[in-house]
Amino acid sequence: MPFMSLNFLSKSGLRLCVSALSILAMTTISTPQAEAAVRKNVSEYAGQRCNPPPRGSGVIVGIFQGLGESAFVSSDYPEVISRYRCFPSLEECKGWLYTMQSLYSAGLPRAAKCLKR
Repeated sequence: MPFMSLNFLSKSGLRLCVSALSILAMTTISTPQAEAAVRKNVSEYAGQRCNPPPRGSGVIVGIFQGLGESAFVSSDYPEVISRYRCFPSLEECKGWLYTMQSLYSAGLPRAAKCLKR
């Protein structure tokens, strides 16, 4: 009986090690590529206001919903920030998201993504 429990522990330990190594590999491989693609000089007002384009149109859509500090000094409640913009390139959209997350850092964003429609 002790042999079976030792075998089970070694298999579960092996699974844990493989999982940890795969997560580590994914984070170290994808991080430099993602950071290299982000332009950090994109304005908060970049892109164009637009309605949701039809699927298959190839338009890049940026969506940001988060919380920022209220414009009123005496208010204790955060202001809801919601932006939807269309961009000519994915690089510009990612730069815009970087800017939005930098400016409105009072809370975690509810949604921050770039989609190709």
